[in-house]
Amino acid sequence: VVPSTAMRERLAGYGVTRPLHVLPTGIPLHDFAGGERARFRARHGIAADAPVALFIGRLAREKNVGFLLEVAARLRRELPGFRLVIAGEGPAAGELEAQAAALGLADTVRFVGYLDRRAALPDCYAAADAFVFASRTETQGLVLIEAMAAGLPVVALAAMGTIDILAPRRGALVAPDEVAGFAARVRELLGAPARRQALAVEARRYSIEWGDAIMAGRLAGLYRRLLDAGRVEGRAIGCQPG
Repeated sequence: VVPSTAMRERLAGYGVTRPLHVLPTGIPLHDFAGGERARFRARHGIAADAPVALFIGRLAREKNVGFLLEVAARLRRELPGFRLVIAGEGPAAGELEAQAAALGLADTVRFVGYLDRRAALPDCYAAADAFVFASRTETQGLVLIEAMAAGLPVVALAAMGTIDILAPRRGALVAPDEVAGFAARVRELLGAPARRQALAVEARRYSIEWGDAIMAGRLAGLYRRLLDAGRVEGRAIGCQPG
């Protein structure tokens, strides 16, 4: 069992010939419900009416967060009051903070660090208007489903593991892998409240299909099919002339 089509293709490229079944990891949807929008915004000095994009993840170079800072620099000029919230820790944190300062984003970007998943994280999701993601190296990209479960429409690159999530174009906009085009998608979403709300509803509905109970049922079904296939094969072998 592999978590994404990209991983199946990668293992096949390494010479693995055994059958590989794609089955994503399920997420506990209830962990991302609720959250206090106003509380998080007040705590981090974000105006109630500010358009807010959110990234959550490990602050490492492979997450391509520097790309999102360049997107933020463009959006700061195009969307009054725009803010980018970056939640997470990692080895590139200092580098990214320095890049934000060099781009003049001191008032635009909020680095909020690690957030407790039970309390602060739901508030963080609730405080945002869109989730942005530019990693090109994910095995799955389940944070996209977490954001959708919280009712956030997504703007992301479709690369490696995120392709499986984004392929149906449900609750998400797929962005081009260049700053101007990505910024245009975010601006398009944040500037259209009715469309954003429709995508948020769609995102929540789509996330249900990735819930842990659903995925556990799919895994159990796969095991049953494999066991049945093994029994059939065993009977066929047993019937061969000696």
